[in-house]
Amino acid sequence: MRITFLISFLILSHFSFGQTPIIKATSSKVDIKNDGHLSKGSWTLMPDLKPDIYQTNVNGKSKKVIFYTDIDSISFIVKPKKTYDFIILLNEKDTCWTQINTIPKFEFSKQYIKKNKGEFSFEVPEVQELVHIIVALTPTGIKDKNMVNHDTKYYEKILKEFGQYKDEPIVNKIDSLLKKQYYAVLKMDACGFYFNGDSIKKDSTYNNLSWGNTNFIESYTSQIEQFAKKTSFRKFYKKQSTYYNRLISLMNNQTPIHKQWDWLENQFSLRYDNYRITFSPLVNGWHSTNRFIQEDFKQTVMFICGPIENNEYSTKINEGLMTRIVFTEIDHNYVNPISDKYNKEINIAFDDLSKWATKKALNNYRNAYDVFNEYMTWSVFSIYAFENFNPEDFKMINDKVELQISDWRGFKNFKAFNQKMIELYNNKMENEKIEDLYPVILEWCKKQ
Repeated sequence: MRITFLISFLILSHFSFGQTPIIKATSSKVDIKNDGHLSKGSWTLMPDLKPDIYQTNVNGKSKKVIFYTDIDSISFIVKPKKTYDFIILLNEKDTCWTQINTIPKFEFSKQYIKKNKGEFSFEVPEVQELVHIIVALTPTGIKDKNMVNHDTKYYEKILKEFGQYKDEPIVNKIDSLLKKQYYAVLKMDACGFYFNGDSIKKDSTYNNLSWGNTNFIESYTSQIEQFAKKTSFRKFYKKQSTYYNRLISLMNNQTPIHKQWDWLENQFSLRYDNYRITFSPLVNGWHSTNRFIQEDFKQTVMFICGPIENNEYSTKINEGLMTRIVFTEIDHNYVNPISDKYNKEINIAFDDLSKWATKKALNNYRNAYDVFNEYMTWSVFSIYAFENFNPEDFKMINDKVELQISDWRGFKNFKAFNQKMIELYNNKMENEKIEDLYPVILEWCKKQ
């Protein structure tokens, strides 16, 4: 068993065997005591992540962090902006490279704040696009048309240009992570890296852009670099610059950001200083968002699909359909914080989730809070569309929204909820905002 461990350990090129502390475990659940506060079973060992990062802030000069497995423990006195590596050997065979990281999750410089305050951007980030291409080559990406948009000439070009590299090790590794439902966090964290020549460097602004404290891309950057060199990806990306810029121009036309931004901040008390919107023409229906708040600077970052490139609908309908995609990511950053204040009421109103969501929906939205937020997020967009489009266009846009959420995504009571929210909005007091309607809509939900 020791030989097996040593072979797997040698692939961790950051360390030598004698330098890295090792503890043992027979259970994947680990307790952590952080500055005297014990969290039972709060850490799950994940051997595939190298390293698996435990993020913690140090407000003073130092503090003590202890990891307890079921049979062993290890402690560190940690200081600000440092990393501490160790190995947890699970069942005498799986090497779990674990890292305590006290580097802040994000840190906006004064220059960054000055440059970005009050601004928004549409981007096709280079490293993120490379990760999307790798995803498109995987068996999972080839099979999943919701994850990867198969219906564009760009996708056909990707398969023609890169298809011969579908068996590269990094493609197989990314596929294994996709099967564990890591798609969203992989593309989110990819936005925190950039090319410097042929090397991939980490953006010093962010430790990670995904939720939680783990960077899901960092341990694979050397393999991604190798793939980029072998495939001449950077030359391909540069050749596509005209296409990417055309998509950015379309995004500006189809989803007017300041219009949405102003409207949302009239309806909610929260304020954001910067919208960063990243997209790829390879993305289809898998979208996500995160927010970063440092004192009086608040940023929301979105990870979405590209603009609508066909002429099936009118310009105004395309604006509504594309705005819906961006809007329903943006407004999570307004809706969710208000929901936090009503968590108890949400749990009561949505105590029987089977009334509100099918099994399909509950695979991804597993508790009352998440289900309610999805209802509210999409309904807020319907109200926005009601106010900003003529009745004929609104009906078409809203019918598509209600069909998508109720029938396709499985939030089966959405149409009634949405109609009630529109009614409440139309009858609200002049000085009331959407956030003031939470108690009323939750009371209605209790009676359903």
